[in-house]
Amino acid sequence: MAYPVFPSVLNSYPTIKTPVFRTRIISYGNKAEQRLAMDSEARNKLQVSYKLLTPADAEAIRRFFIARKGAFEAFWFTDVAEAYGAPARQASTAYSAGDIVRPETANGRSYRCTTAGTSGSGAPSWPTTEGGTVSDGGVTWTENSYLVRFEDDLINLEYFSYQLWNLGELKMIELAG
Repeated sequence: MAYPVFPSVLNSYPTIKTPVFRTRIISYGNKAEQRLAMDSEARNKLQVSYKLLTPADAEAIRRFFIARKGAFEAFWFTDVAEAYGAPARQASTAYSAGDIVRPETANGRSYRCTTAGTSGSGAPSWPTTEGGTVSDGGVTWTENSYLVRFEDDLINLEYFSYQLWNLGELKMIELAG
């Protein structure tokens, strides 16, 4: 399924990522409990904070929220701080799964190592589609946009607009792989 891409109007604002785990806790009494991990990996809660949006930018985000039916439909979100702030990929370098790099010549995207290994001597042809992959020597890189949804399922448009204008924040949650 092809997912829509979040409008680029927040690209200049930092994204705070917080790992979130879901744990089911069953209490048996007498201080005995069982804990069950509901996710094999952490999902990220993403929060973008800003001081001021133009009316046109706020309207673009509001329309995007309405088109997604709130938290109903997933979409791609790119963390621009990773796209320009991650270390540049180096030739003939060992990378571990989870490492994030950007191309030597930044292209507005970052890439996550999904198969550990040693990078090749020359730069790969970096994919610019969300979730695209490329082999680089023994490393496989995956374009690092986040597949997310708006955090709140029950948020109404009035409160969403309040968050957008008064709180200066937008919250999303990464979908489980």
